[in-house]
Amino acid sequence: MPNTTAHYLQPREGITGTERTEDDLLSLDDKAIARRLMMMGTAHALHSAVLVGNPAPKVAEMYARMTEPRPSDLVMEVTSFFRTRDVDTKIKGFGILIDHREEWMTTDEEWAAMRAEDPRLCDEAGRGHDHAWYVQYGPAAEDVCRWVNCEFIAVPT
Repeated sequence: MPNTTAHYLQPREGITGTERTEDDLLSLDDKAIARRLMMMGTAHALHSAVLVGNPAPKVAEMYARMTEPRPSDLVMEVTSFFRTRDVDTKIKGFGILIDHREEWMTTDEEWAAMRAEDPRLCDEAGRGHDHAWYVQYGPAAEDVCRWVNCEFIAVPT
């Protein structure tokens, strides 16, 4: 039976970026984009290289660190890396991890509207939740993207 007493945060609740205008790693100018795409390709190749059976201890350590990103890590979203040619999507999946957490799929307001349309949605048991990732991809505090149904790795720096 679903847990009807679970309380999750609202999407984007408490998430704020940081002004990073002095950090050229998150620059969105054309020259920086080319460099960032190269870094992403290199990080993806490194991640692929640590996906081996019976790894040496150093490789196992690198795999563990890359697959458990922590807030403030430079990260990259890997599930869409080869699925999309859209540079904007790739860039929004590369940046500084602010947080990742379980949260409601919809805001309380959106949920209330859904319940008003469909009275069968009478309690929280029918309300979905996501594991959301928040990544600051650009230099402005508002350059934060919310990701769900994805996988991130820490980029070794």
